[in-house]
Amino acid sequence: MKFSVVINPLSRTVPKGAADEIEAAIRASGHDITRLHCSSGQLARGVRAAADNDADAVIVWGGDGTIACALNACGVTGLPVLALPGGTMNMLPKRLHGDGPWYEVLERVLSGPVSQTLAAGDVDGQRFYIAALFGRLTGLAETREAVRKGELVNAAQALVEGDVLDVETRLRLSWTKMSGRPGNTEQTISAVAAAVALNSSPVPAFEVAAIDPNNTMDLVSTALDAMVHGWKEAGPVEHDVSETVTVHELEGGDIPATLDGEQVSFTSPVHIQLVEEAARVLCAETSH
Repeated sequence: MKFSVVINPLSRTVPKGAADEIEAAIRASGHDITRLHCSSGQLARGVRAAADNDADAVIVWGGDGTIACALNACGVTGLPVLALPGGTMNMLPKRLHGDGPWYEVLERVLSGPVSQTLAAGDVDGQRFYIAALFGRLTGLAETREAVRKGELVNAAQALVEGDVLDVETRLRLSWTKMSGRPGNTEQTISAVAAAVALNSSPVPAFEVAAIDPNNTMDLVSTALDAMVHGWKEAGPVEHDVSETVTVHELEGGDIPATLDGEQVSFTSPVHIQLVEEAARVLCAETSH
C-alpha cells in the first residue's frame, strides 16, 4: 500500500525524529510513502493535502485533535485514516486499536489492514468521534490529566479556578429515545452537565449521561468518580440512548464543552446529531 503521512511534532508523545522513525517502519513493512508532512505549522493544509494525495490511505500521528482534523478532511468518501497515538488521552486510537505504543499499532495494522466505517456526532458543524461533554464540568479534562500524573495539588487548584464545582449554572437536555427502548419517547431533564458519547456497538448511537448532583459535596464526589473511574461509574448520573440531543443553557449563556478532549464553547442551544457514516478508518484485521 501507499500512504500519505501527517505528523504533528508538537503532540505530547510524538518523539523527536518521528518522521525518520515512521518512514523506516513503513518501508520495513513492505509499504511505501507518497507524501510526508511533519510540521505543526500549516497543519490543516498538510492534512488536506494528505487527503487529496495519490495514496491508498492516510496515516496520522498526533493527538485526538489532529486525528479528528484528518477524519473531517477525508470523510466517508475519501481515504481511510490510520490513527496513531501521539497525544495525551489518545481516545480514538485506544477505541480503534486498544492500548499500545504507536509502532505496535502500526505493525498490527500494516500486517492485515481492513477499512471500517466510523460514526460521529455533529455539534453545530463540529464533529466528535468519541465523546462530547457540556457544562462547567468539562474543566475536568485538565483536572483528570493532573490526577493521572499524580499532581493532586494542581488537580485541586484546577477544580477551584475552573468553576467546575458550580451547581447553580444548569442545562436543559432534550433527546428522543431510540425505538424499542422502554419509557416515554421524548425526554427532558435539567442537569449540571452532560456527556454524549458514541457507543462501540455495531449499531451507532449516542449514550447520553445527565450529571445532576444535589449540592456541591455531591458534585465533588461525582467529579472524583469521573476523574478516577470515568463517567459511566460516576453518580448521580442518568443514562439513556438516543440519536439526537439538544442542550440549552437555562440563563442563555454560552455552553463550555469538550469534543474528544478539545475545549470549545457553543452558543445556547446546542444541537447534537448522529452521523452514522462520517469517515473511514484503517484497523488491524483482528481489531474489535
